[in-house]
Amino acid sequence: MLLHLFGSWLLIMLILLYTPALFSGDADTARNYLNTIAQILATIFTLSISIVMVAVQMTASKYSHRILDFYVRFPYNVSLFSLYLLTIFHSIYMLSQIEELGTGLVSVELDRRISSDLILLIIGFIWLLVYLYAVMKLMKPETIISTIEKEYLQAYNRGDYREALVKIEQIADIGKRSVNDMDTMTAIRCVKNIADMLHNTRLPTAEQDKVLWYHQRIVEQLQGLASISVNQRETAVSGAILHEMLEMGMKYVESGSLKAAAVIVEGYRQIVLNSLAGQQQLHLVGIVIQHIYEISCAVVRQGSDKESVHTFVITAFRRLRQIGRQVTASELHGHSFVAQHIVSNAFGRLLATIIEKDGPVFPHPLIYELFNEYVGLIKLLFTHGDLKDTVTVTTWMREEIETHRSDLQTVRPYLYLFLLLASIALYLRQQSIVTVLVRAVGKYFEPDPDLLAQILDNRLQIRKLYDFQEPQRYLQEVFLLWKGYYLYAKQYPEGPKEVAPVVLEQPSRWVDLFDGMEPNEFLRS
Repeated sequence: MLLHLFGSWLLIMLILLYTPALFSGDADTARNYLNTIAQILATIFTLSISIVMVAVQMTASKYSHRILDFYVRFPYNVSLFSLYLLTIFHSIYMLSQIEELGTGLVSVELDRRISSDLILLIIGFIWLLVYLYAVMKLMKPETIISTIEKEYLQAYNRGDYREALVKIEQIADIGKRSVNDMDTMTAIRCVKNIADMLHNTRLPTAEQDKVLWYHQRIVEQLQGLASISVNQRETAVSGAILHEMLEMGMKYVESGSLKAAAVIVEGYRQIVLNSLAGQQQLHLVGIVIQHIYEISCAVVRQGSDKESVHTFVITAFRRLRQIGRQVTASELHGHSFVAQHIVSNAFGRLLATIIEKDGPVFPHPLIYELFNEYVGLIKLLFTHGDLKDTVTVTTWMREEIETHRSDLQTVRPYLYLFLLLASIALYLRQQSIVTVLVRAVGKYFEPDPDLLAQILDNRLQIRKLYDFQEPQRYLQEVFLLWKGYYLYAKQYPEGPKEVAPVVLEQPSRWVDLFDGMEPNEFLRS
């Protein structure tokens, strides 16, 4: 602002001192001339400022009230106000200094001063165009966002984190208003800016989590922006937010801060439960589930502290369970969605990642607890879902088993899960589900009594899955069914050659089909 003030005053002084005498009129003409200049400049100046103030107010109501602060500190205001006001005052002052010579003309010095007002008038028009262009550029949303970002960097670099968070909140507010006004590009720009601030912030690590609260506040701003974009059906904005959260979650995993990665997972859960569930936007819910599984797999691969990895994976799957329960309760085809996205292939990839990281070691504490959480969600499908949902579950299990058919140690966790699921279905009196499970898995491997003994050793830990009833009889009965079906499949690998004859129930109902004659006479053949 000082530069603009100094530059405008310097320009005015140079024009007043070095403008040649261009005016050649008499005293009356000089008075009319100066009066016209003063009126024109005053009128244009007043109208221009009025229009600009209206535009600034509209921009403030549409994007952010911070535009008012930016306009007050706008350096072009100083130069424009100086140029116009000084020119007007100079013209009025010169009106009082006009003295008519004997020839009717004015003095040469007065002539030169009047000429300088003409030059200032021309420069004033040109500078007004520059000023209006600068004001329009100032009111562009990207300029507002960039200005707030500069203020954020200044606050962050001097260690004023509270003020830095205020700047992030202001950008998030611009994004929310942009979403409400269907301004997708501005909203996505806000998301990118907030994500860049999050990426460039000092990362929490496993040893140092003092800055974790700062990252939590930023993630909360992204959650709020996601809620608005979901409600307004701005899929592009919602997708951008979910993508940026995934990148940040992966970055947290690389830095070793599983607490920060857990913040991202919790943010995903909040977005689904508070905004996505029940809104018929299952494609976005599917993206959230995919991202949680990707982060969990990255934690398993890169985590060094087994206890922290165990806690993170179990907590993440519990978040998935909550998402699954909410989706099944609020969406029309929620059960099928859960079967396809939570308890099938994505879960299989997580399980395979655990086995690949730690080797085919079973029993495995993490896998044990993960199975218990998994079965808690499967019970919901067995009770309220369709049989095709069970087929979706058995498909990925059978594919994994066939892939590792020669490696009994790797297959063992899958057989443990199969035995657990089948016994749960038997407990729930879902015989058709038991049939599907046994047929899908039971014919590939001979039942291992050690596996049954192993799961029976843990029956006190898994009793809650059977509503605290004794699970032994269900497990043993399923084991016998498995054994029987394995022997049957071994004897008839392609199925029996003969099948039971078809018997028509209540043939008397079809008398009219045969024009009143006895149907059995014709059906016997």
